[in-house]
Amino acid sequence: MWTKIVHNARVLSALQQCIVLAVVAVAFYVLITNASANIDALGIASGFGFLQERAGYAISFQLIDYSPNDTYLRAYAVGLLNTLLVSVLSIVFATIVGVFLGVCRVSENWLLGRLSHLAVEFLRNVPLIVHLIWWYGLMLALPNVRQAISFQDGAFLSNRGLTVAWASDGSLVGWGVVSIIGGAVLGYALIARYRAGLQWKGFGPPVWPAILAGAIAVPILVYLFTGSSWQWDVPVSRGFGFAGGVNLPPELLALWLALSFYSASYIAEIVRGSIQSVSRGQYEAASALGFSEMPTMLRLIVPQAIYPMVPQVTSTYLNIIKNSSLGVVVGYMELVSATGGTTLNQTGQAIECIALVMATYCAISLITSLLMNIYNYRISLRTHG
Repeated sequence: MWTKIVHNARVLSALQQCIVLAVVAVAFYVLITNASANIDALGIASGFGFLQERAGYAISFQLIDYSPNDTYLRAYAVGLLNTLLVSVLSIVFATIVGVFLGVCRVSENWLLGRLSHLAVEFLRNVPLIVHLIWWYGLMLALPNVRQAISFQDGAFLSNRGLTVAWASDGSLVGWGVVSIIGGAVLGYALIARYRAGLQWKGFGPPVWPAILAGAIAVPILVYLFTGSSWQWDVPVSRGFGFAGGVNLPPELLALWLALSFYSASYIAEIVRGSIQSVSRGQYEAASALGFSEMPTMLRLIVPQAIYPMVPQVTSTYLNIIKNSSLGVVVGYMELVSATGGTTLNQTGQAIECIALVMATYCAISLITSLLMNIYNYRISLRTHG
């Protein structure tokens, strides 16, 4: 009996993993114990109690109310939200630009293919920090406030950043985002239920129009039935700045554009490789049926290329999230700059601050990977089901 258990591959694999886990646990215990003893010997306070103390430093851009009189925990929350904001913006824009460049790379139009190839090679072979410094310098070289570039008197671009009109009642924005997300989920649920009841799987209407319709219809209905009063707070030039609206500082814009274009070059190569992995016979069959290049690409080739594309794009998304920490170079107060920088320097509790930053990035990355793996699983069912 014991011989069979020892020679069982699954049992041996589980045993090896348990041994490795035990060794890692012991190593972590020894390191934490020694660090704690050394900290106590030096008379340095330990623990996360410092998060409830007054921060005492300002953060120039924040999505929630914050002042120097707030706690280090509040400063951590502001830095976390700033990291999530630039990460989400960069992921969305990098995906749009990357897919566009990737599709252009395999286009039969010679000029379009060459130009997109040059753009990808240039963006990919310039270090990210050089991208960041170049964009930041470009932002600072923009006209001053009094000569700002105006967009229909609702947005102004200057060396102080981009100032746009915003809702006078900020709480309406939060409820608007919730209703948009709820509408998109409702639209997806309805179209998914309809498609599941069809006799011929895979031939139902596309999903995205239902999601878009839900994201538009639900906020409108909520706005009409609740009797909310939406008023715009339009920015007006006043002195050396703008009064009203919301300002996106040049540090945020520079980091967003640098991350977006740099990562878009990698997404473009992923898209190109995935499209070229589709059998050439698919193109020939579409051509024989009379389809032109664009419908063939959008309705036949790209849907088949998405499945091998997702795991590689996920890695690029994770790199975007982690590279957002470069905001410290241009003074954008994100998670690393706030908690891993200023808070650490003021409190001296390096282990706790760095551990908090590492755990936060790990949690964000794991959640992102989980969402992308769920999407990849659903794509695999649709592709191979």
